[in-house]
Amino acid sequence: MTEFTCKQEQKLILPFIKDTMDDGTKRLFLSHLEHCDSCLEELSIQFLVTTGMQRLENGDAFDLNRELGERIATERKHLHMLGSVESALVGLEAISLLLSLLIFLIVVI
Repeated sequence: MTEFTCKQEQKLILPFIKDTMDDGTKRLFLSHLEHCDSCLEELSIQFLVTTGMQRLENGDAFDLNRELGERIATERKHLHMLGSVESALVGLEAISLLLSLLIFLIVVI
């Protein structure tokens, strides 16, 4: 997996806000945010503007900084769980192959 440049990252901010990003891209996007304060700040600004304007029009109360932090944490947790499931599936596949090989050897020998 390669890292995104800041330019690539900033093009993906709106898809992240709109939740239209696939999991692989989201994983790279969040990874970049972990070490790039500039892109995190740009995400915060665009989130505040995009979501804040919508909320103001609806007359809703909001704490957008808290919401963005919760959104990032939720997405990271989702990707972590997805990675755990993928790892478990790879393990099951390996066990399945070993059992198939064992059965083959028993039948042939």
